[in-house]
Amino acid sequence: MLADIATSLSSPLVHSTLMFVLLRFACLFSTSKLLSFFSFLPLGWLLLCSMTYPSVILIKHLEDPYPTIKIESKVWRQTDAIVILACNYVEDDDLPFVSRWPNCSMQRNHYAAQMYHSVNKPIYLAGGILGRRDVYSQAAHNQEFLTTMGVNSHDIFINSKGNNTETEVAALAEMLDGKYISLVTSASHLTRAITYFEDYNIKVLPIPVEHLSRKNVEPVLGLPNASSLYRSERALHEYLGLIYQNYLR
Repeated sequence: MLADIATSLSSPLVHSTLMFVLLRFACLFSTSKLLSFFSFLPLGWLLLCSMTYPSVILIKHLEDPYPTIKIESKVWRQTDAIVILACNYVEDDDLPFVSRWPNCSMQRNHYAAQMYHSVNKPIYLAGGILGRRDVYSQAAHNQEFLTTMGVNSHDIFINSKGNNTETEVAALAEMLDGKYISLVTSASHLTRAITYFEDYNIKVLPIPVEHLSRKNVEPVLGLPNASSLYRSERALHEYLGLIYQNYLR
């Protein structure tokens, strides 16, 4: 329930519009000029979230702590297994195979497959059935992606449970007991994900992919755009998730 609320409210379009409407409604019953002024602040926030540089700064704090781990690096080869967290998949056989994967799933799975072909390490997947009309679990879909990329099915271990990061990690915890893992997931998602694994005393090497900001950025002026809104939404979703993880669970 909390996850669904956080997902909805993480969109600047949603929470900014909601706050603006609520504050303007409150202005109908108040003569306060200060309240009238504050009622327009959500629109300013929406503008910032829709611009390139502010949205990049918002997400860089989440992405920058984790250095890039290249395929040829010896660091990840010291780990015992590769773990890929699920993102999403569109169950629509009328679409080409490649079109069924959102960017987060594509990058996580593709990079892990590259790692596997460099050094054959076991891959662990979790994730249950997400869509109301879906038939197969996210773990099963990711397994199909990996085998299509040439990963031996005998090296893939799945648990078809979990509908968010917390429950996916819980589903994998027993299978990963005592292992040192390479965790492949979106760069902005790593802070939350690592903490959940460490709750089970599982040692983690972060493998960040799907970066939504560059390593080196400079202030830039630009018009509001949908890409920046999406970047801000992803960042805010993670910040809300961290609040839940640290204070509410």
